[in-house]
Amino acid sequence: MTMPIVHSDRISGTIYVVADNAEHAGDRAINYLRHKDKLDDGEAWHYRVFDEQADAEAELHNRFGGCDPERHRVYAISLDVRIAEQ
Repeated sequence: MTMPIVHSDRISGTIYVVADNAEHAGDRAINYLRHKDKLDDGEAWHYRVFDEQADAEAELHNRFGGCDPERHRVYAISLDVRIAEQ
């Protein structure tokens, strides 16, 4: 089960990123999260960040999407953003 990202005191859940390595996946996720409020659907696709693993897998195997299943993978990024405990 995934949780949509909304403005609150806590964000937790998993997002899925198509990338060629873990560092690139992390960079894509951070950039997406930084800019997501300003993106339309066409621009959001550029980051290849998805709420559902099935959507990321479909993008990975979309022959028109520009991903190479030999080189790219779907990475799961777990989020746990919260107010720090004192």
